[in-house]
Amino acid sequence: MLKKIFFVVILMFASSLSFSQEFSLYKQFYGHYDFTMIGNTLNYDANSSITSTCDILTESSARLELENDQIVKSAYLYWSGPGGLHQADLDVKLNEVPITSERTYYLSFSVSAGALWMFGAFADVTSLVKDFGNTEYTLSELDFRSLIPVYCEHGINYGGWAIIIVYEQASLPKNLVTVYDGFTGIDGGNPDVTIHLDGFEVTDVNDSKIGFLVWEGDAGIANEQLKINNYIASNAINPPNNPFNSTNSFTNSTELWNMDLDYYMMDDYISEGDTSVEVQVITAGDVVILNGIALSFGSILPDATIDIDKVDITCFSRTINLHYTVSNINGEHLLKKGTPIAFYIGEELIGTDETAFDVPIGGSISGNILLPTPNNYGIKFEVTAVVDDDGTGKGMIFEIDEENNTDNFLVNLLDGCHIQKGISPNGDGLNDGFDLEIFNLIDLKIYNRYGSLVYQHGEGYTNQWKGQDKSGKLLPAGTYYYVFTTSYDTYSGYVYVIREVR
Repeated sequence: MLKKIFFVVILMFASSLSFSQEFSLYKQFYGHYDFTMIGNTLNYDANSSITSTCDILTESSARLELENDQIVKSAYLYWSGPGGLHQADLDVKLNEVPITSERTYYLSFSVSAGALWMFGAFADVTSLVKDFGNTEYTLSELDFRSLIPVYCEHGINYGGWAIIIVYEQASLPKNLVTVYDGFTGIDGGNPDVTIHLDGFEVTDVNDSKIGFLVWEGDAGIANEQLKINNYIASNAINPPNNPFNSTNSFTNSTELWNMDLDYYMMDDYISEGDTSVEVQVITAGDVVILNGIALSFGSILPDATIDIDKVDITCFSRTINLHYTVSNINGEHLLKKGTPIAFYIGEELIGTDETAFDVPIGGSISGNILLPTPNNYGIKFEVTAVVDDDGTGKGMIFEIDEENNTDNFLVNLLDGCHIQKGISPNGDGLNDGFDLEIFNLIDLKIYNRYGSLVYQHGEGYTNQWKGQDKSGKLLPAGTYYYVFTTSYDTYSGYVYVIREVR
């Protein structure tokens, strides 16, 4: 169950030596959107090169160059390097603005000396990037110099940063842009990792793409493969046998030492109707750490809403007949038959249903359902209907807006009860008394037209008032006013006393 822009935040921490912290959907955007990435390494050169050094920088820069009509929607900063739980550098600066990690990831690789820990950090820098706009971004005060020598001995010498930027551009078709993140590592001891990405439905494969933020990929080690839905992925600077090779596909740089910012067009890797993408990374020895993945592809979505039209009530029956309408007024794609609907009182599920037909764009369908209502909710309660909910709070339809899936209706079971409008106390057995037995009332008061109390009865009342006053004297014909109280509510109205004319 999706919405035009919805947020899911997952925190991931390692508590032991680990090669994997699973990828999860972080944020999703629907509209005229696409994404790009910028960033830079802190390494002077490639690992294992002739001139490689164990020195490392504490800052580096990259330039953002969006087109004039490309407007920043969101920007997410990631940085990574050596360091465990108490060594990770979680406080940096971006263009001299202090940034503290909001989410942190850890993993370790086993080496002869024990375990080498790496960390990844995250911060939402949307407001900063919106303020600075197109300019050079410098990440500073990221200092690994005390740790690098030990890591460098084992060929693991990396540090860097990147920003995943989602932007809006009116000329773009409507796309679904999804950002996933995690901290999943592979090497010769753990050579094959598969990441399952979902939370979407593809409706247009043209110009679809996938982007990767990856750490520690070595340019000189050509023994790995990237597969997308079982297709081997490659592009002009990322060969099939070395996709993570210190490159930046967004700038065509081949010197992004020991990290990768790469994207691949996916037109041939996905199909219309797909609701997931499988990413597989295989290595024969190169250390690779996947940190961020972004997807962009054409998608048009329905927009399910529900209205409770009315509720039919039989006096004191705990089963109600609820009539509803499911609409797709703002949708851009039909709403499929079988879309689930759940009905709740509070948090308790009291019934489920589903749409009997496809709902076309701009259309609606009606339905009704008999719902039993538990005794513990008394006579008055609120029923909530939720479309695209299978009864567990989960849905099956990807939608434009997930904030408009509910409607509420206040039910009063006494509304189905008939209260007499008149009594004719003539002894014929028909309407001789004011019959309120079904209400199990606590107190009844009868007033004349001048507002004077003429009759009162407490608990145990059934139909004892037959037009008499408190002393038992017959009251004249006319209009009288009642107020009675039950354990649930107080009711008032009028009743006629009709007497035969002799």
